[in-house]
Amino acid sequence: MAGSKVSSKLTILKRLADRVDRLIVGGGIANTFMLAAGLPIGKSLAEPDLVGEAKAIIEIMQARGALVPIPQDVVCATAFAADAPASVKAAADVGAEDMILDIGPRTAETLAELLRGAGTIVWNGPVGVFEFDAFAHGTGTIARAIAESPAFSIAGGGDTLAAIAKFGVADRVGYISTGGGAFLEFLEGKTLPAVAALIERGRD
Repeated sequence: MAGSKVSSKLTILKRLADRVDRLIVGGGIANTFMLAAGLPIGKSLAEPDLVGEAKAIIEIMQARGALVPIPQDVVCATAFAADAPASVKAAADVGAEDMILDIGPRTAETLAELLRGAGTIVWNGPVGVFEFDAFAHGTGTIARAIAESPAFSIAGGGDTLAAIAKFGVADRVGYISTGGGAFLEFLEGKTLPAVAALIERGRD
């Protein structure tokens, strides 16, 4: 995940922090939040220079009595490979040589319970390297929880669509957007060119 992409997602999360009950973060961006919470991440992908932004988002949410759940456990490997041995560890026990490639089973079930009780869900991005079966459990659990939830669910982004296809939940997601960057920009509050054109046409 490129730095600019992480920065963009953090900007979006900051805008959403005063509007939502929970922000569930996963993948590389979750590692930055783990750093903000004082947890070790080993050699995992993260943006240390954005830790301050992550802390600000956590504080905004806490001030409202809302929540940014930080992983309690994670699935690690010492190499980024489909056949790398996977090891489940408590978040506080990540070693210096570890790479976090998925959330752990305890974290996955905690998040699944939150999703099953939600009213509206906006889903953008997996919570691990779901392309590798050893690190797909977290994203699979999240996908199935969203599918089972009575909430209205909205999903967008290329990786999200790939996860939806892999776990066979497309018919149980309320609305699926094929737009990736556009989906995120819309969440951020930006006016998309097509939307602006429709608004302008409506004025004619």
